[in-house]
Amino acid sequence: MAIPATQLKIGQSVKYLIGTRNGMSAAITDISKSSLSLKNTHIVTLTFDDDSLPNHLKTQQLTVYDELLEGCEIIRF
Repeated sequence: MAIPATQLKIGQSVKYLIGTRNGMSAAITDISKSSLSLKNTHIVTLTFDDDSLPNHLKTQQLTVYDELLEGCEIIRF
């Protein structure tokens, strides 16, 4: 799954779909322009809702390429 960059908002709930944290919910806590020279490249920081995770595993940064955030889907309530 992928989320178009135009739909990304701070505080938005997403489901992470990669690796050992597959299926965990997280909130988007930061969206920033990447220092890479590539046009339309952003860094999205996710903060996981699971309090059992140690502090160094509570956040995950993902890169938005070509206006798509891969590896997440929007949680609809």
